[in-house]
Amino acid sequence: MVRAFLDAFPHATLWTTELHEMLLVGSNDPIELDATRIEQHFNQPSVAGALGEVGVSSPAALLATWVTDRAGLERYAGSTPPVTDDHPSIEYATWVRRNELVRVLPELVALRTEPPLRGASPELIEAMHRQRDVLFTFYASGLAAYQGDRDQWSEALGLVMQADGQNPYYRWIAGGGP
Repeated sequence: MVRAFLDAFPHATLWTTELHEMLLVGSNDPIELDATRIEQHFNQPSVAGALGEVGVSSPAALLATWVTDRAGLERYAGSTPPVTDDHPSIEYATWVRRNELVRVLPELVALRTEPPLRGASPELIEAMHRQRDVLFTFYASGLAAYQGDRDQWSEALGLVMQADGQNPYYRWIAGGGP
């Protein structure tokens, strides 16, 4: 699927949305991340409210969900053939493969690059890095849970809750409700 996406869009990015999902964003035009515009949009009550409900409480938290650009996606896809109408390989694949998350998530996390952010203050970049560290510690806790490592899960999730215990997404996963 990633190869087919890359074949369709000359400009492609990968963002994380939650432990089990990633979001591909593609465009025929360059994708620009302008810190001022992002902050302006985030200051709109409807935007801030909608994103806050899913644990994205600031522009830094939003930017922390950036994973990689086209170059990283090209490395991930490699020489895999694209899914096409005449080669619908995912149509006949097993819907959920055992331990697929444990295999794929570390590969995707390893692709992580800095977002090509224009006009960002040092404070925004520092806040983004803090938010990203918490997010990827959360992912480490999820991987530990899937691998049956209760101690690592507990330690990592404890760090996440200590750093951002009011985040509704982290609270929901930790069993504390929204």
